[in-house]
Amino acid sequence: MVTIVNRTPLYCPRAGTSTFTRRGGKRKREGGQEFTKRAKGTCEFHKEVILLARSNSKVVPRQGLRHSLISHGFCRSAFCFDRAWTASELTNSLSSTFFHKLGEQVSFRMMLGCGSNLMEPSLGPNQELDGQLLFRVMKGKNALYLLPSTDLVEDAKTPESDIESDIDLPQYPPRQPSNRTESGSATSPYPVTDDSIDGQDGIQQLSPTPVCAIFEDSNISDLNDGLMMIQDERNDVDAAIALSLTDNRAPSLDELLRELNSQVNGEEVSIFNVNRDDVIDGTLRGLKRRSFNPFKRVSAVFSSSICAEAEGAVDEGGPTREFFRLLNQAVCRLPIWFGPDDSKMLTLKSTGVEDRLYYYVGQMIAMSLIHGGGGPHFLSETMFKLLVSGPESLEATIDHIQSEEIKGTIMKISDSQDINTLQDAVAGALILLDAAGVSPVVRTLSDKERIVKEMVYHFAFYSLVLPLRQFRDGMGLGSVLKKVIENPELFKPLFMSYTAKLTAAKVQEIIPIARSQPTGSNRSNLEERLIPYWLDFLLDLEEGDEEITLEDVLIFTTGADKEPPLGFSPKPSVEFQHDSDNPLPMANTCGNILKLPVSHENYEMFKKFLIMGIQCAGGFGFA
Repeated sequence: MVTIVNRTPLYCPRAGTSTFTRRGGKRKREGGQEFTKRAKGTCEFHKEVILLARSNSKVVPRQGLRHSLISHGFCRSAFCFDRAWTASELTNSLSSTFFHKLGEQVSFRMMLGCGSNLMEPSLGPNQELDGQLLFRVMKGKNALYLLPSTDLVEDAKTPESDIESDIDLPQYPPRQPSNRTESGSATSPYPVTDDSIDGQDGIQQLSPTPVCAIFEDSNISDLNDGLMMIQDERNDVDAAIALSLTDNRAPSLDELLRELNSQVNGEEVSIFNVNRDDVIDGTLRGLKRRSFNPFKRVSAVFSSSICAEAEGAVDEGGPTREFFRLLNQAVCRLPIWFGPDDSKMLTLKSTGVEDRLYYYVGQMIAMSLIHGGGGPHFLSETMFKLLVSGPESLEATIDHIQSEEIKGTIMKISDSQDINTLQDAVAGALILLDAAGVSPVVRTLSDKERIVKEMVYHFAFYSLVLPLRQFRDGMGLGSVLKKVIENPELFKPLFMSYTAKLTAAKVQEIIPIARSQPTGSNRSNLEERLIPYWLDFLLDLEEGDEEITLEDVLIFTTGADKEPPLGFSPKPSVEFQHDSDNPLPMANTCGNILKLPVSHENYEMFKKFLIMGIQCAGGFGFA
C-alpha cells in the first residue's frame, strides 16, 4: 500500500474564487457578496484536467487507474478555462487548482493524449501555450494531463498504478496455462487476465474471451491489418494535433475574406434590379424583399435611364462588381455621413434611425465584403475606431463635433474666465445642456471643465449611439463585424481611404496581354505592332492629361475601379479583335476580357478610338 502525499486537505478552494449555489442565477464569493453569472457568448470552455501521480508517466491512464486518480483528488472534471488567459494565467490557474497536491515547489508540464500515449505540445520559437491555443488543440479532446516535475507518491520505486491497491477489484481464478492447438486457437476454460494496463504493471485487465479464439475462423493477417489500421488512425490524430500547434499564425486578410465568401451559395440567386442613377433605391427594395437571402449569389440587372431595356439579365461577375462599386460610391454620398469624401463620420438623422437606414447601410457594406465587392474606403480613422471599439474607448475632442453652432456654444463656455461670464454662457446653452443631460449648476469656475467635457462627449459620440447600434447590427451580417473587431489592422485598409495610386505597370499586371497567334504569322506580326501602342496608351493615362483615367480602363474591362481584395476571377486579359473591323475596343466584364481593335495604322488613331470607346461605355450587354 502506497500512501498519497496530501500536503493540504483534499478540497481546498482558491482564495477569491466563487462557488455556485444550487438554485437561482447568482453565486456568492467568499464573504457573501453576490454577483450574476456571466452572459452567454463568453470565451470560456470546459475540459477535464488530470494531474498524474508519476513524473515519468508516458501513457494515458485508463479504467481503474483513472478512477483511482479521481478518488484521490488528482482530477477536476469540467474545469473552466478562459480563451483570454495568457500562458502565465493559464499555468497559475492550474497550479492553484492542484495546490493541495503540488504545493509551491512542484511544477508541471501540460500533456495531451494521442492514442494511448501522452504527448507534450511542440510549440514554435515564439509560441506560448495560452488559453486561445489550448482551446484550438483541445478540440475533440476530453482531458488535459499535467505531468509533475517530481513523483507525488512517497515510494518512487512503486509503479503509479499501485495507488489503486485500496480499491476492491473482483476476484477471478488464477491464470491457467492454455492448451494451444496447431491451428493457433486456445482452449483455456477461464477468462484470460493480463498483468498490465496501458504498459503499466500491477492491475489485472479482464478479457472475457481469448483474443485468438475471436479470430480462430479468420486469417491471422486480418488481425494484423486491423491493428495496423488502428495505429494509422492514431498517427493521423498525432499529426493533426502537431499541425494545429505549428500553424498558430495569425490569419491573413485573404484567408478571412475567403472564409466570409465561403458562406455564399452559388446555386441560388438574389436579383437586384437597379438604375445607375439611383443604386440605393433598387438595393433597398431587394434587401427588404421577404425572400431575400444575403448568402445567395448576387445578380445585378441594370436599367439605364436612356435605355428602355435592361442592360443584361445574365450576371456572371462583371455586373456584380459594377453593382458593388456603384453601391459603395452611393453609400458614401448618403446624408447619414459627415465630412470629406475620404474621411466620413456618422451623423444623426432622425429619419434615418426611424427608417433603419443605418442598419441597411451596414448590411450593404457587409454584403460587399462577403460577395467579393471590396470595402467602402471612405471611413475616417475615428469612425473606424468607433465601429470596432465603441464610443467608450475614444477620447472626444471638440473637433469631433459636426455642428458649428454647437461648437461655438461650447467654446463660449470654455473661454469663460470668471464665474459671472460662465453662468451667462451656461444660461445661453440650457437647451443643449438639457439635450445632453448635463447639469447646468455652476458653483465655482472649475465646473466649467465638467460641463465642457460632458457636452463634448455627448455631441461627439453619445448622440450617435442609436445610429451606431443600427450600423453595427447591419455589419454583423455573416460575422463580418466580428472578424473586423478581431482583426482591425487587417481590415482597416478596406474601410479607410484607399491611397495606393493605380499605375500603368499595375494595370499591365492586372490585365496581362494574351497572345493567341503562332509566332511569325501575319496576325502575330500585327499584334506585335499594336502591343507598344497599348503600353504607351497606359503611360499617357498615368500622366493624367487625358480625358479618361487608368481606373476607367479597369472599370471598362472588369466593372471595378480597383482590384478586389480576393483578386479577379477569372483573371483579366487583353486580346485582339482579328475577326472584326470595329475600330472601337470591346470588353466582356464577366470574363474580364479587353479586346483591342487591330484596324488602326498609327498610334494617334488607336488612342483616339480607345478613349472614345471607354468614354461611351455605360452599360452591360449579355455575357
